[in-house]
Amino acid sequence: MKILLVEDDKQLGRALKKTLEAKGYEVNHIEDGEDAFNDILINEYDVYLLDINLPKIDGLKLIKLIRHKNSEAIIIMITASAEIEDMEKAYGENHDGCDEYIKKPFHSEELLLRINHWLKVKKEQFVKSAEDLQKITIDNMDFYFDTLDLYIDGVLANLRKKEKRLLAILLKNIGKTVSKEEIVSYVWENENRKEYPLRQLVSELKNKLPKDYITSVVGIGYRFDKK
Repeated sequence: MKILLVEDDKQLGRALKKTLEAKGYEVNHIEDGEDAFNDILINEYDVYLLDINLPKIDGLKLIKLIRHKNSEAIIIMITASAEIEDMEKAYGENHDGCDEYIKKPFHSEELLLRINHWLKVKKEQFVKSAEDLQKITIDNMDFYFDTLDLYIDGVLANLRKKEKRLLAILLKNIGKTVSKEEIVSYVWENENRKEYPLRQLVSELKNKLPKDYITSVVGIGYRFDKK
C-alpha cells in the first residue's frame, strides 16, 4: 500500500513516515507543494496525506490534480488551519475534494484509524458497484460481472481466473488508469505474485481479446479504452 505524505514540517513528516512504515505502508514524504505536484503527475498512490499550506503550490490545488487522475483515491488533509472556509474548499463539491480533514495536533493512532477506515470504505464501494453492474457490452464482446465470463461473438472465451479478474477491474474502471497496486490487490488477492508477473498476465489477456483495448500507462498501471 503506497502513501504520499506532503508535509513541510520536517519533524512531523519524519515522525509520520516512521509510524506509517512501521505499519507496513510504503511512504514517500515530500515537503514542497511543487515537488508533490510533479510527483503526482507521474506516480499513483493509494492514499494521499496533504497539508493545505505548502510552499509554492497549496494542498487544495493538489487535491484537484489527484481527483483529475483518480476520482477514487483516498485523500486525507492534515492541517493546522481551523478556518471553516479552508475546510469547505478541501471537501469540495460533488465528492471532488478530500475524504477526511484532520486538524493538527493529532495522535498518530487517529490517523491510522482513519486511513484503515477509508481503505475499507473504498473496498466496499468497489465491491458494491461491481455487483450492481452486471454486464457490459463493447463491440462484439459481452462481459458479465457476476460470473466474470467473457463472450466474444456469442462464444464463451477461454479465460483463466486471473485473466477474468484483471479484465473485471479494468472494465469496472473503463477509460481510467488503474494502478498496478490496485490490480495486484484485486487479481491476486492474498496470493504471492512473484512467480507470475503482472506484465505477463496483461500480455496474455490482450492476446485473447479481438482488439488492442488495454493500454499501459508507464509508471502507473493499465487502462481499458474503447476503440
